[in-house]
Amino acid sequence: MMRVLRHIQREDLLPFQQDALEVLKAVLVAQRLLRKKDEDQDLLRFLRARSFDVGKATAMYEAMTEWRKAVGADTIAQTFDFPERKAIKELYPQFHHKTDKFGRPIYIERVGQMQLEELFKTTSTERMLMYHIKEWEVLVDWKLPACSKISARPISQSLAIMDLKGLTMKHMNKQALQYIQHVSKVDQDYYPEYLGKLIIVNAPMSFKAIWAAIKPWLDKRTQKKIEVHGSCFVSRLLELVNKEDLPEFLGGTCSCPGGCENSDAGPWNDPRYQPYADPGKATTDCK
Repeated sequence: MMRVLRHIQREDLLPFQQDALEVLKAVLVAQRLLRKKDEDQDLLRFLRARSFDVGKATAMYEAMTEWRKAVGADTIAQTFDFPERKAIKELYPQFHHKTDKFGRPIYIERVGQMQLEELFKTTSTERMLMYHIKEWEVLVDWKLPACSKISARPISQSLAIMDLKGLTMKHMNKQALQYIQHVSKVDQDYYPEYLGKLIIVNAPMSFKAIWAAIKPWLDKRTQKKIEVHGSCFVSRLLELVNKEDLPEFLGGTCSCPGGCENSDAGPWNDPRYQPYADPGKATTDCK
């Protein structure tokens, strides 16, 4: 497992934040909860998620470790087999593609292209959630370190783009909403502060009703990271992403062979950074 550039610059922390970090480490060590792999930057994610309240951060960290044991997160990247992956990506396109101007990996979902009926004939919400966790582990232990190595500085967050073009209320049935609720909990409770920014584009008028249902599941820190745009979004995306790194359907010029959604293009394709190389994934010359 590769862990590069994971240190935190102490001068970037306020005195009370440094104190909270030291107390949290001491508490976790005393309670034999601290994982060997976790460094200051990892612990700071829990502190930030709980406004540097050490008690709440400790409880959050402990819940995370118990959850990881329950779902087998430490080995899921190697052990969870998801043969329906290719079919699922066609029914619900979701993928990483290159990096933004800050070196962060870009995660894209084309929610409006989701084919719900066929999706849940092909797999189950439980298996979709396990696949989601596997992708998290690959991001944390492979893709973010690769981005850090290329950038020569720590990269610990990603830019997410959610394309709602084609979205209607029929996409948001009970099963879909339950899945979104489960995913939101996993993301916020067990992988806190990995989201740098979420840009929602092509939001239809009906999104107000959808957003009203989803917003209560998101904590206030997450809500502040979300921007919602209608059809006029390209200029905003180009503030964050170079045009050549942005797929054509989002206003960029990138058109990877076989489609950007299938390329997994990014610095993590360098053979030096592939501890979880997946022979089932498409490869491309698009970098």
